[in-house]
Amino acid sequence: MLALIALAGLSAAQSATLPPYLATASPAYTGAANFPQALFAQYWPGFEPSQTTAQVQPKITDPISGVVYPLELTDPNTIPDNDLTDVYVLPPSLLTDAVTGPLSANTSLSTPGSASLASLATQSIIDIINGTSINSTCGKCLAALGVGKVLANTAPWEVPGVLIELCNMYGYSSYGTCAENFGTTSDGDIATQILALADVTGQDGEYLCSLFINYSCDLPAANPLNMTGYFSTPKPSTAVAPPQSGERIRVLHISDFHLDPRYATASEAACSQYLCCRSYAAATKSPNTTVLPAPRYGAYQCDTPYDLAGVAIGAIPELAGAGPSGKEFDFAIFTGDLVSHDNDNQLSHAYVEYEEISVFSMLKSALGGSQLFAALGNHDSWPQAYNSPVTLQPAYLADQFSWNYEHISSLWQMNGWIDETAKEYASVHYGGYAYTTWRGLKVLAFNTDFWYTDNWYNYINTSNPDVSGQFRWMADELQKSEDAGQRVWIIGHVPPGWDGYASIPNPTNLFYQIVERYSPHVIAEIFFGHNHEDEFSVFYANNGTNASAATALATSWIAPSLTPLTNLNSGFRAYDIDPVTFNVLDSYTWISNISAASALDNQTAHGASYSFEYSAREAYGANISWPASAPLNATWWHLVTEQWEINPSLVERFTIYQGKNSVKTTNCTSEACVSSKICYARSGSFPISGLCPYGSDYGSVQ
Repeated sequence: MLALIALAGLSAAQSATLPPYLATASPAYTGAANFPQALFAQYWPGFEPSQTTAQVQPKITDPISGVVYPLELTDPNTIPDNDLTDVYVLPPSLLTDAVTGPLSANTSLSTPGSASLASLATQSIIDIINGTSINSTCGKCLAALGVGKVLANTAPWEVPGVLIELCNMYGYSSYGTCAENFGTTSDGDIATQILALADVTGQDGEYLCSLFINYSCDLPAANPLNMTGYFSTPKPSTAVAPPQSGERIRVLHISDFHLDPRYATASEAACSQYLCCRSYAAATKSPNTTVLPAPRYGAYQCDTPYDLAGVAIGAIPELAGAGPSGKEFDFAIFTGDLVSHDNDNQLSHAYVEYEEISVFSMLKSALGGSQLFAALGNHDSWPQAYNSPVTLQPAYLADQFSWNYEHISSLWQMNGWIDETAKEYASVHYGGYAYTTWRGLKVLAFNTDFWYTDNWYNYINTSNPDVSGQFRWMADELQKSEDAGQRVWIIGHVPPGWDGYASIPNPTNLFYQIVERYSPHVIAEIFFGHNHEDEFSVFYANNGTNASAATALATSWIAPSLTPLTNLNSGFRAYDIDPVTFNVLDSYTWISNISAASALDNQTAHGASYSFEYSAREAYGANISWPASAPLNATWWHLVTEQWEINPSLVERFTIYQGKNSVKTTNCTSEACVSSKICYARSGSFPISGLCPYGSDYGSVQ
C-alpha cells in the first residue's frame, strides 16, 4: 500500500484523509508498456501496439457509412494543408445566380467583373484604415465591415481572397498563415456568410469589432430581458430540492478528450508554433535540434496521444468505478471536445468523424454496458466552433452542419446511449437532446456554441438571445419536468460564466434566468468543460445581485480535461450521486503527472500512471458546518467561497487543483488574484463575470 501511495504522489497524511471507499482502493493505476491492443480490432502496418517508437494507428471503419478512413488522414507524416473533398458554402449573390448552395473546393466563380469589384473593395478598406476622415478605430472597423458586406452580397466568392490580402497586409492572423486561416477550405466561407447576413454597421458589427479587432468598440451590454410571459407558470413558492435518500451511485465525468491521432512521438514538444508534438513542429531558438522530444505519454503543449488515452481508458474503471467489482458506473457524461486542436485548414468532415468513432469506442470500452450522455464541444465539428441557426435563409445555410449532427447522434444511438426519439431530435437540433434515464433523471444536452465567442454566427442578430431556439426548448423541457416532479441535469461544453472570456452576454443572461426559474427544485446539477481546468460557478436568485448562502440556487461543475493542453496534467472525474435527488454528494478527481512523461521513454517496463488527486468534500469542507449526508449543493459551494474570504490560502489550494497539480501552475496569493477567483466562482453568466474587478486576468492558470 505504501508503494502505491508513493507512486500516486500522495503522502501518508493525505492518504489518511481519503474518503472511505478510496482509502481501501488502489490510489493509482499504472498502464502496461504497450497500448492495449484490444481497444481496436485492426491497426495499420508499422503502427501496431507491439512497437513503442510511434503512436498506434488503428484502422477505423465508420459503423454508420462503412467507410474505412485512410492512414493518410492521421499519419503524422502526411498532415494535409487543406481538404478538397468537403464542400464550402457561400451566401447567394446579387451579381449572378451561380452561388445557390454548397460548392466544390475546386469550383472557380471569379469573373473579370467580380475581380474588379474585389480590387475596389480592397482599396476602399485600405483607404478607410489609413485615412483620417474617420477618427476612431471602432468607426474605421465598422466602415470596413460595411464595404465587406457589399462585396459579400455581390460577389461572395471574392471575399476569401480579399481577407487573405488584407490579413497579409495588416497581420491579423494569430497563428498559421493568412491563407490557412481565411481560404475557402478553412474559415473564408464562414466569414463571407457573416459579412453578408450580419448588421455589420450596427450592434452586430460592434460585437465583431470589439471581440476580434482588439476591442476597438465597447462591447455592447446584455440587453435587458423581459421575462414576462417567457415562462408559462410562475416559480412555485415551494421550490425546494427533495430530501436525500441516503443512497449513492457513481457517475463518471469526462471532458475535453482532444485525442491527437497525428501526435508524433519524439517530435518537438516545446515548439514555437501551434500545435506542438507534430512532425513539422520546431522551436525558433533551436530550429535544427529538438529541445524537448515529445514523450510517448504526453506533453504540456500538446493534445492527448493514443498512448496516454490507452492508459486513461484502463484507469477509469479501475480507479473511478464503484459497485461490487469496483469497476461500475451508473452512467457517464461527456461534456465535449473530442477533436485535436488543429487549425481549420488541417481538418475535414472525415477527420472529425474519425475522432468521434475512435474516442467513443474507447469510452465504451471503459464503461462496459453503462450509458454515456454527451454534449458537443466547440471542436467537435468542421470548421470548428461554428454552428449555424436553423432559421438562416436560404435553407442550405441552416443545414450546412447537419452532416455532423446526423453522424454523431447515430453513433450515440448505435452505442445504446440514447433512443430513437433523442437521436432524431439531436440530428436536426445541433446535437442537443432530452433523455430520461431508467432512474427517472432527465438529461438535457445542448450546444453551447450558440454563446461561444468563436462561433461567428452569433454575430448575426445579436439582439436576439436565442437565435438557435435551444433556450426556448430547454425552458419547455424544464417546465414538463416541473409538472411531473422530475429532476434534471443540464450538460454542455462552454461555461456561461467563470471569467467570461469564452461567452457572449445575451444568451448567457437568458440561460441564467432559466436556471434561476427552475432551481433548485427541478435542476439538480449543471456540468460544463472547455476551460481544461477544474472550476465551478454558483447561480443565485435575483440574477446574482445578492450573492449569499441563502440565495444560492444551483452549481455548474466545470470539469478538468483529459488533454494536458496547455500546461496542465491530464485528469478525469467521478461523482457520488444521490439516486433520488441526483445531487452531487462528493466529487473525486484523478490525474496523470505529465511532467514525469519523459522519464517513461526508452523503457518497456510500464506505461504512465493515474493517481487520486482530491475529494471536493475533504478539500474544501473542513471549516464548514455541513451534515455528512448533505449534498455539495450551491449553498455549500457559496460557503466555500466565504471560507476563501476568511482564509485566502484556501484559494491557493483551489488554484493547485485548478491546474490539476501541474508543475506549470503559478501561485495565487495576491489580493487581485484571490478576489478575482471568488468573483468568478460566483459568476454564472457573462454579464455577471464582467463585473469582476480585474476582468479575466486571473481566470486561467495556463
